[in-house]
Amino acid sequence: MMPSLEVFEEKITNNLSASLSAKEMAEQIVIAALEAEYGKTFTMSAGFAKMVSALAEIIVTNPDLRRQSLAVASTLIKQNRVNNQKDRRTGA
Repeated sequence: MMPSLEVFEEKITNNLSASLSAKEMAEQIVIAALEAEYGKTFTMSAGFAKMVSALAEIIVTNPDLRRQSLAVASTLIKQNRVNNQKDRRTGA
């Protein structure tokens, strides 16, 4: 089993894109954090989607949390672009 941080990084890397809204990005961060901490089966619990939506709403309506989450998302999206460009050049 992968450590929580690796699970979080993998989920975030695979699920963030510049085309998402701020709330959708916050939702992806929340989902990745909860899945990394509590496992995939937790994400299938009743009420999970509602909880994620509520937490994402809190993040995007709080100026400090919004700024922090968007900064993290922006950094990871840029990093993904660089990695994808490298992969295309090397044929990986």
